[in-house]
Amino acid sequence: MVKLETIRVTQFQYFSVMVIVILTSFVLFPGGRKIDGQSTFISLIHLGSWAANYGAQLWVTLVAGLTMFYNLPRHMFGKVQSRLFPMFFLWSLVTAAVQLGTFVAQHPMESWQSAHTVEVVTLTTGFLTAAMNSLILSPLIVKAMVKTFRLEVEAGITDVIGHADVTELKKDPIYRDAYRMFRRYHGLGALMTLAGLASNSIHLYYLTCQCVPI
Repeated sequence: MVKLETIRVTQFQYFSVMVIVILTSFVLFPGGRKIDGQSTFISLIHLGSWAANYGAQLWVTLVAGLTMFYNLPRHMFGKVQSRLFPMFFLWSLVTAAVQLGTFVAQHPMESWQSAHTVEVVTLTTGFLTAAMNSLILSPLIVKAMVKTFRLEVEAGITDVIGHADVTELKKDPIYRDAYRMFRRYHGLGALMTLAGLASNSIHLYYLTCQCVPI
């Protein structure tokens, strides 16, 4: 867990440095003119954080996870996921926080219309689900996952790719409890991720409505 936390801190530092570099470049080379009273810099940060969050959600959910599950032995897949989940959830939390903060900065409460209220609720939902995953579920998922796959390796299930027949293993109460915890926390984490994905999809609709037709 120490190595895992080191990776999380290191990646967060990289993200922070990137944000600082971008902010410094705008301070040194101001181009932040305002359009309809809105700062182009804040708009850039908002759109960039949304794209980073939405892209990561689509990639991890539809590409990376499925590709690894159907091509890696189960225990190797578990090791990769135990590193990927915390970083993905942390990334989602940071970008969702930036999305919500920049939107509120651009749209003071007194200027809200019905569409703004829907967007704030949507972005808040995305932030809360990301916080739930990163701060609460991530450690539980990783702990249950590592224990489950370790027990499978000890039982001789090492080269199986994809789904495995663990009927016999489930007769062991230790494995059964670990497997149940893993499925429960992983399912809840997946539900939170889908809620965040839906939130970003709704926000995409409102962003599209603001664009000038080509």
